[in-house]
Amino acid sequence: MSFYDKAGVSEIGENKRTHFSSDINTSTVDADVILMGWVHILRDKGKIMFLVLRDERGTVQIVLPQKKVSAGVFDTARQLKPEMAIAVHGKVVGTNQAASGAEILPTQIILLNTSERLPIDVVEGKTDIDLDTRLNHRILDLRKPTVNAIFRIQHSLVRFAREYLEQSNFVEIHTPKLVAEATEGGANLFEVKYFERRAYLAQSPQFYKQLMLLAGFGRVFEIAPVFRAEKHNTRRHVNEYTSFDFEMAWISGVEDVMKMEEQMLHHSFTKTKEQAAAELELLEVDLVVPKLPFKRVKYADAIGLLNEAGKDLAVTDDIDPEGERLLGEIFPEKYGTDMVFITHYPLDLRPAYTMPSMTDDGMTESFDLTYKGMEITTGGQRIHLYDLLVERFKAKGFDPDAFSFYLDPFKYGAPPHGGLGLGVERLTMQLLGIENIREATLLPRDRDRLTP
Repeated sequence: MSFYDKAGVSEIGENKRTHFSSDINTSTVDADVILMGWVHILRDKGKIMFLVLRDERGTVQIVLPQKKVSAGVFDTARQLKPEMAIAVHGKVVGTNQAASGAEILPTQIILLNTSERLPIDVVEGKTDIDLDTRLNHRILDLRKPTVNAIFRIQHSLVRFAREYLEQSNFVEIHTPKLVAEATEGGANLFEVKYFERRAYLAQSPQFYKQLMLLAGFGRVFEIAPVFRAEKHNTRRHVNEYTSFDFEMAWISGVEDVMKMEEQMLHHSFTKTKEQAAAELELLEVDLVVPKLPFKRVKYADAIGLLNEAGKDLAVTDDIDPEGERLLGEIFPEKYGTDMVFITHYPLDLRPAYTMPSMTDDGMTESFDLTYKGMEITTGGQRIHLYDLLVERFKAKGFDPDAFSFYLDPFKYGAPPHGGLGLGVERLTMQLLGIENIREATLLPRDRDRLTP
């Protein structure tokens, strides 16, 4: 007796998939097909059963009238349970009972694997499960079509942003995630025992992407995890997230960086609206492609707008999440857009490598991109002059000798350059109107969660 016999399932044999659920429509009527997927819903009406099969592309209805299918097929269907893995051989028939105009009349149903009783439902709307429970069973949670759709849209956003950069002569790089020193400063670092010394998980690829420009690559990007050891537990923070970074040399100023980002996002949004139309429709999201150019608002003016709305902030104060949310209401009313660059941040609020402003005293050639009331990008022009860079590191309280691996190459003709870091999960969250960033994170890592 084979393993398959002992398990009560059939060997895979000739069950080679010919179609996905999304292929079943009026154009495939009369075709002989083989589909594979999970038992999503089974409705037993006595002399007729309706089986909804779910695969990677959606769902399709299998109709089983007792008079039109074999006794073996009918009996097999009656034994099925939710989330069992099956193969269905059958013919496509037309129907008015399915949105696609077609369904499957099966000639054979083969059980590929059984399923135990589910700890959570994966059928939309069956039960209202709290987020923590869903995350405890994240792999099953991701089977739910609306949850799965989030990450297909995220894939599309990243795919087409990458496509735009590649068309713009950027080179994809892969930098170390174990580092010797902080890149952004502060204490929000995860310490790692690295043989006989200390190391840290990278909080940004900043130093390395700059150094790749000094190495002669011209334009680089990286899409990779970064780590922040911040002891918060908010709807907008996780401790490991995906950062979409790019850096470009030979710029004339920070405006070059902002133009590159707005064109990249415009391309990504436009293509995602087209290529992920089914997922957007499933989530009932009307993706609005932001118009070019994005609005620019100086930091001092943003503070002024907040104070007009009742806040009491100095121009050197940091805009907190509540301030960002408020600006998310003000910007559409005042400027007619959800996508706004806030520029010229104060020196004290920006890292040591940020270029001081040449026009606004005490400010920097830097920006944040805000989208629907949340910062999704931080970027700017970097200091490429060695003496000024050392001066700014000292002003921030850093010992330049500890950063010699980064600083020394700037002695040898570093080009003017700039770049940014974009939070992939935050972009997804804001685009889809998701309340908690954990829902836009495939497998979240926060202060309390290290599994699954």
